[in-house]
Amino acid sequence: MREIDGRSDKPQEEVIAEKQGNSYILTGVGGTIGEIHFRMIDVDTWVIDRTYVQAEYRGQGLAKQLLDLVVDEARERGRRIIPSCSYVLEQFKQDETYADVWDNKNAADYADPYSTDSVGATRS
Repeated sequence: MREIDGRSDKPQEEVIAEKQGNSYILTGVGGTIGEIHFRMIDVDTWVIDRTYVQAEYRGQGLAKQLLDLVVDEARERGRRIIPSCSYVLEQFKQDETYADVWDNKNAADYADPYSTDSVGATRS
């Protein structure tokens, strides 16, 4: 378990991140408030296919903190990541610190905003 820094105008609420299988789950006072899910596609590669934070908790950097937990674990295990989740793909494009774990710099083909409930997903 790891305490996550939830920043907002509201009174501070303790938010805990806990690994459960191939996910990290964020838990607050009222229960689960967010998650990130990844799966192994071969011995060296993970696909992050879901990132979600409840609407009232968005804008506090929680999704990025979840992403960083997965990226830290991938680095420790020598894994690469394919960002199937649109939020993760956008973060990988914007932040060069993820370059060492990004499996495919042209991974736009992998993001599918219609099959994910990612924080950054846009729908028409």
